Amino acid sequence: MRAFKVTCSSPVVIVVLTILLAIGTASATFSGKNGRIAFVAKRNGSWQLYTMNSDGSDIVQITNLPPTDFDSWFPAFSPDGRRIVFCRDRPDAPKASDLYIINADGTGLTRLTFDGLECAAHWSPDATRLVFARGLPNGKGVIATMRADGTGKKTNLTHDVWGKFWPVYTPDGKQIVFFSATGGLTSAVWRMNSGGSGKRRLTAPAFEGFAYDVSPDGEHIVLNNHQSTPRPSAIFVMNLDGRNLTRLTKSGNGQASYSPDGTRIVFTSDRGRPAGAMEIYTMNPDGSDVKRITTDLTVACPDLNCATPTWGAKP
Repeated sequence: MRAFKVTCSSPVVIVVLTILLAIGTASATFSGKNGRIAFVAKRNGSWQLYTMNSDGSDIVQITNLPPTDFDSWFPAFSPDGRRIVFCRDRPDAPKASDLYIINADGTGLTRLTFDGLECAAHWSPDATRLVFARGLPNGKGVIATMRADGTGKKTNLTHDVWGKFWPVYTPDGKQIVFFSATGGLTSAVWRMNSGGSGKRRLTAPAFEGFAYDVSPDGEHIVLNNHQSTPRPSAIFVMNLDGRNLTRLTKSGNGQASYSPDGTRIVFTSDRGRPAGAMEIYTMNPDGSDVKRITTDLTVACPDLNCATPTWGAKP
């Protein structure tokens, strides 16, 4: 089966395409009681944001935005499970993604950025800031932060020589795990302090790793291998320092996100379906007790970047 891929072409994701060719994604979660799962699907003719119970029941559409071909919304719940940040383009600016926030019940949609350059945002544990991928006019990509209400200055935490994507705070807010092609690598998992210092690569070049999420106890990272390549990928876990890399699944899996209480992982896969027809599954953190919780969730997804589930806390 093919590796999970992102092939959006907004300026921020052009960085991903130019340097990475394809990227997997993840969503940060925070300790608490398990709430609903948010995901993106094309159920009624256009890509929209939905939520559902953790067993796949009670699917509710929470956006009704003008249709576009952009499927890479990358939703992420706030720590209290009440809000969701996501990125999306507009019909008048296709593939130019900006950040939005919406309440989990579908009210209060607010646009945060207006550059067509931002995507893949995640909340700080205290919900005061967002960390996100930011495209630059020169075609490079950096990790940046800003206030969660979109006001104030955007602060770059990385430089623009190599592409970087999908930053996730650790639960204590002291560190950020992210993707980087630094050194010309295809893909690797990196970690840095929340202010941008202390950058350290965690995965070996041959592994071609990409981090999805950090466990709510702050001890593990869930990730995949062979990212940005056509080689078969699988989901792994490792310690926060990169040690004890352990394989959880066989192949062909996409995004993964811990439940807020850390007892389950939600992930996507096209296993047993036509290539790119993603379904959502859950499993134990050791890879056991895999359960499929959706049926016919998406049509064929050429970039293998559909659904992208994130697991929120119970408000």
